[in-house]
Amino acid sequence: MNNKKYCITMRIVALALAMVMMLPMHMQAATAKVVQPRASDYLDSYNAYIYPAANGKIQAWFTVTGCDFQDSIGALHITIYESADNTNWTLRKIYRHTDYPHLLSYNDNYHSGYVEYQGTPGRYYKAYVCIWGGSDGDGDTRYFYTSAKKAVLNPS
Repeated sequence: MNNKKYCITMRIVALALAMVMMLPMHMQAATAKVVQPRASDYLDSYNAYIYPAANGKIQAWFTVTGCDFQDSIGALHITIYESADNTNWTLRKIYRHTDYPHLLSYNDNYHSGYVEYQGTPGRYYKAYVCIWGGSDGDGDTRYFYTSAKKAVLNPS
């Protein structure tokens, strides 16, 4: 009987040791960088954010990378929202590529730019951005909000 307990104990120890040896491989796999698929056939990646400049001005920046050279690439429009409490939002301004041609680039595979809005220090701002990439009469758009940032008098 003593021998039987010893065998069971050794099997448990061996199983625990095997599990501990597998742990580093499992942890390494969990921390490996995940490769995201392309955003679409036209858009490889895109991003936008709010930057609080001096004296209450805010800048809504965007970047977009195409899968290949596009007839046009960039932002079709950027809408600025304002909030006193970072909860209730009011539309303040819409920047359209037809009025702000620097929002689009032509015959390119990358474009970056921004619009600037005169905000009020202490208020929050976010942007709703429409990213575009297209060629040969077809293309793709992505719509998303930036995170909110507070306008400041003097940036740090």
